[in-house]
Amino acid sequence: MILFKADYKKYSVSQLEMLRFKEEDFYRRYDHCVLLQTCNRVEVYFDPNFVNLENLKMDFKDFELIKGKDAIIHLLRLASGLESMIIGEDQILGQIKKSYYTAKKYGKTTKYLDTVFLKSIHTGQRARSETKINKGRVSIASAAIELLEKNVELKNKNILVVGAGEIGTLVGKVLIEKNIKAIFVANRTYERAERLAKKLGGMAVHFDKLKEALNFCDVIICATASPHKILDKDTLKDVKGEKIIVDIANPRDVDDNVRELPNVKLYTIDDLRLVSKENLEKRKKEIPIVEKIIEEEFSILQRKLEKLNFEHLIKDYRNYIENIRNRELKKALKMIRSGKDPEKIIVKFSEVFANRLLHDFIEAVYSNKVDKEVIKDMITLLKSKIQ
Repeated sequence: MILFKADYKKYSVSQLEMLRFKEEDFYRRYDHCVLLQTCNRVEVYFDPNFVNLENLKMDFKDFELIKGKDAIIHLLRLASGLESMIIGEDQILGQIKKSYYTAKKYGKTTKYLDTVFLKSIHTGQRARSETKINKGRVSIASAAIELLEKNVELKNKNILVVGAGEIGTLVGKVLIEKNIKAIFVANRTYERAERLAKKLGGMAVHFDKLKEALNFCDVIICATASPHKILDKDTLKDVKGEKIIVDIANPRDVDDNVRELPNVKLYTIDDLRLVSKENLEKRKKEIPIVEKIIEEEFSILQRKLEKLNFEHLIKDYRNYIENIRNRELKKALKMIRSGKDPEKIIVKFSEVFANRLLHDFIEAVYSNKVDKEVIKDMITLLKSKIQ
């Protein structure tokens, strides 16, 4: 496996934003790969059997390169929740599934990638069903609310959720457990805002009325999929009252310049690292158990990949033999058509075919490219088959 990785451990939110791809453009350019993009990571997995690593290095020079076993182990750990900002979070498993099936829809996966990704999904499922690694609040949305609770009393506060997509929905589900005074939902598509607001027992807000909603609410949680900033210093400069904003969108919804406003407190995904650290302490007892599951599943996966590699080897060997056979057969048929004795030609064809195979075999043995003990065992086995 070849992996080009950028995640929250070494990259800031703004750096990750710059490294993100437009999915359609990415798959138009690259083959034999899976692109995984989440709130806090951009990762590209390539099948090493079909790509040239040196050619890819320039394209992904800003990413960390991981190869072979380490890349596969990383994916298994990621699916199990061990590489997430919040240890054990469930959302990443769904994101891996979605990314894999998207790559498959574009026709970009291979038998190798299918095997590895399906095993990662199974490993993640085992980790969650057999351990307590995902017990309690673990999603980015939950972490955002947990962060808020450490800094403000949420009870009887007016909350505005900007964005009615997947993350916004998760945020809303956590909020309704918190005895919030009122929940408002704003979205560019008003119908989506209405649907989410109805589920939450809140009120939908037209996007062109966003400024009025900002004035009315105490806490704003931004979670849109917009490629552009939706809040900045100019938008908020006339908003009255103390405001707490949590920006968990990627790309970011809120410009950093809002920090210059004395009545605004801004939190981003980077701030969630503190929450992650505390959750890690709660879950660290489960980590060795999950790692044991990963070890077991990796051993099974290795055997599958070895079998797959052998199948590739057999296919290559069959093609090698077919190329020789076709070449010599064409010569033999040409000679027969020219009127030469077919029986002699067939005998000659079989001799040339056998000698060609033997010549290449002997050349490989004498060049020390093949283990001679393995060759002896193979010949002994073949002799027993003939007898």
